[in-house]
Amino acid sequence: METYFFADLCPEGSFELSEEESKHLVKVRRHQPGDLVRIANGLGLLADCELTEIRSSRATLRVLHSIQHAWPEPRIHLAVSPLHHEDRWEWLLEKATELGVYRISPVLCERTEHYRWKLPRYSRILESALKQSLRTHLPILDQPMPLSQFQAESNAVTYVAHCDESADARTPRISLDLVDRSRNTCLMIGPEGDFHPSEIQRLVDNGAIPLSLGALRLRTETAVIAGLSRFLGGSMQRAGAALLTVLLTVLLTMPMHVLLPLAIPLLIPITSASAQNNNQRSNAAPVRAGHIALGRLKYQGGGDWYANPTSISNLAKFCNAGLGTSLSLQEEIADAGSPDLFRFPWVHMTGHGRIVFNEQEARNLRSYLTGGGFLHVDDNYGMDPYVRSEFKKVFPELEWTRLPDNHPVYLKPYPMAAGLPKIHEHDGRPAEGLGLLWQGRLVVYYSYQCDLGDGWEDASVHRDPETLRTTALQMGANLVRYAFEQ
Repeated sequence: METYFFADLCPEGSFELSEEESKHLVKVRRHQPGDLVRIANGLGLLADCELTEIRSSRATLRVLHSIQHAWPEPRIHLAVSPLHHEDRWEWLLEKATELGVYRISPVLCERTEHYRWKLPRYSRILESALKQSLRTHLPILDQPMPLSQFQAESNAVTYVAHCDESADARTPRISLDLVDRSRNTCLMIGPEGDFHPSEIQRLVDNGAIPLSLGALRLRTETAVIAGLSRFLGGSMQRAGAALLTVLLTVLLTMPMHVLLPLAIPLLIPITSASAQNNNQRSNAAPVRAGHIALGRLKYQGGGDWYANPTSISNLAKFCNAGLGTSLSLQEEIADAGSPDLFRFPWVHMTGHGRIVFNEQEARNLRSYLTGGGFLHVDDNYGMDPYVRSEFKKVFPELEWTRLPDNHPVYLKPYPMAAGLPKIHEHDGRPAEGLGLLWQGRLVVYYSYQCDLGDGWEDASVHRDPETLRTTALQMGANLVRYAFEQ
């Protein structure tokens, strides 16, 4: 059951969700009165509720059952220098929340670079991470403070991670493997360039234990994840998940043209027998769920980037059955400005309204696409003027090109004799398959006046004929196959 957030949740009674959460509940997830919904308040209270009324875009719910969860012990307090790069700082906050940090204290060090503090945005990021990870507690997020004023909680063991080998002569660092994970802990991570030697000495003099994260020199956000993976890895499962996060952080530095050839053998084990029967769904092969996810692009501007909530999971299921891929049946969010974007070999973008890319997001998208990534833009009606204007920020030198009917995306594994199929009417105009080609390679495919994503949705959503849904899914599978083979 998906979790929603309501800060003022009480153990019993009725309440009205915020407009934003109501919109996601009703417009995106299409819940109806009588449905059960799970609500968290970020303070440990979790309630199973009944949706009782929808009025003026606001949802009213009634608590059926609630339980108050205590903070998991031991508690981990993270004291870390804020980062100049906003996307990396936001990524750090998100992952620390998902891993279960109790408190985050931004500390201003001698080498801390210029930063901007956007508390309302950070609060939304933490709430989203709480819902995504199914946790019950939001971390406490302190205001930035000078390092000299910071104090860890009195019952916590404080570790200061640093790279200054000269300081080892006075107080040697201990290995990450030797930390005491049974006690409440404060983990301190410095800025890019590390703590100043005088800061290290002052922290050690005040009782902090010097800590080594290994022989490699890590960026601040990577060091945070590496440290938390040890302190929060209380079981093999949690440690493995945290270690996987660190591995993904390393993979983010790899160009997509290097990464994709390594992933393709795991993604598309297509046999000659399945290739000969590529015009039909495979009924004999079981549907397999893997760990490589298709991404959904999250963008700014107010458009509903989250539209068609069942579409991507249905496409993944179709590809696993028909192509022999091993894709996760759970979509994942790919933020336009985040380094997380580089985890996805194929990303889908949809919505009905305004799209805005800031300078950093446009640069990040360009790096992703020119490095081997692939983006499918699907006009869910109303996106077109914004698609055309915003992608000029990403590729100012490129123009949208109508792809010929013999382009590879229409040829295999499911032939589309007339090119992009028409799924929904919109303005009654013919469907157009447009592309941005960078150095001869299709990097963005734009399905305009078509709405493939509606065709991928559960059959009960739009009640399209099964033949039309199958055609839409086949075209989507062609796009996935094309992205993986380039």
